[in-house]
Amino acid sequence: MKAIILLIFIGLTLVISTFLVSFSPYHFYNSAVTKGMSSKFFTIEQTQNYLHSGKYYSLNKMDGLSSESKELWEVFHFQNFELPLPIKHPVIEFIPIVERRKNRPILGAKLKLRNKSVIAEFKILESYKFDRKTRHHKLFELPFFKNYLLSVDDKTLWKDMFTKSLKLPQGSFLDVEYWKALWKISYKELAYNLYLLQFRKEFLPSNARALSYYSNKSFGIVELIDVEKASIGLEGIFRDEMVYVFDKGFIHKVKISTKYEDMISEAIRIKFISSLVYRPSEESSSIEIYARYKNLAYHRRITQEGFTFLFAAWSHVTEKKEYIKEMIQFLERGKMSYEVLAPLYDYSYKEFGSNFSIMRDNLRENEAEKLKRKIKEEAAAEKLKLEQEDLNTVKEEGDFENEDEKVKYFLEKAKDSEALEDSNILYKD
Repeated sequence: MKAIILLIFIGLTLVISTFLVSFSPYHFYNSAVTKGMSSKFFTIEQTQNYLHSGKYYSLNKMDGLSSESKELWEVFHFQNFELPLPIKHPVIEFIPIVERRKNRPILGAKLKLRNKSVIAEFKILESYKFDRKTRHHKLFELPFFKNYLLSVDDKTLWKDMFTKSLKLPQGSFLDVEYWKALWKISYKELAYNLYLLQFRKEFLPSNARALSYYSNKSFGIVELIDVEKASIGLEGIFRDEMVYVFDKGFIHKVKISTKYEDMISEAIRIKFISSLVYRPSEESSSIEIYARYKNLAYHRRITQEGFTFLFAAWSHVTEKKEYIKEMIQFLERGKMSYEVLAPLYDYSYKEFGSNFSIMRDNLRENEAEKLKRKIKEEAAAEKLKLEQEDLNTVKEEGDFENEDEKVKYFLEKAKDSEALEDSNILYKD
């Protein structure tokens, strides 16, 4: 009898031990996700809740700007994206954003109502190579788990990063269905989830608060918060979203800001995200957009419409100062506000040494550019002087067969003089 009781006890002990050993990884996993953990196999501090789950992004169609006349907006190839920009909008003003960087500037725009209140903003940020490496953990080097992690392709990892929930099923200790649901999650998947947690922590910005995936276009979209305001319990008035696009091993980013509880701003967000398409920047797009700009009537070139064409064309060839020079000089001929010109002035002066203003009192340039301009002006003045002397000589000599020939001669000279004056305008008609 004692032997039977002993065998039963040993059997129960083995069953309970096996049960505890089998399910202990789930306990450690749950601790790592919710509280953080430190061991020789895996170490991570406590992570924020937004890193533990994702969702699918949805856009609800609205009346308003989303159904406006197509003449008010146009989709441009702007840097690495095709995106909608206002060209003839009666109530929205387009204010450029130009932030100087080492290789190429960060470009974007603020969209303002005519009462000067900002309702939306976007910036195209720097691209970088997609790197799957994370902080070293011994757990991920074990062959059983390493081979599984390597078998996950980039496309699956990209989608999982914004959609996959890392939370374990919930249930009571005596709930059989709970244990069944838990057992369906393999050890390999637990390791993959921990890798995903670490990857999210390293990949996403520190001010992120929600993850989502726009399946229509495979965009990862992260909602951001203002950390300073959040620390004192305040909510921002703008919804800030970072749109991530994965293409051929590289990540491309666009930051979009739209106003909460504003119908126009919300419609702009829907229009922008639904129209956004990744397309690598190329100089041929610049030439095509510029050609369309040149076909505009002069009075349209010096308005927001013409500026938008030039700005989009320049976004592909930011190293060419002729574009930004023409933007500035045509805007100065029109009635565009100083707020539109200010970022162009600032960037041009810092990058090229001159703000290219045609207004003497507003011209700002460094000494090198000033010297170049003086030399050109003196050369042009000397050439004009010599031509004038030639004209005076001809006039004095009266070497014309008739009056028509004389008029034709002076008209040709005037045309040459005008061409000289405008010689610095890009692609002069």
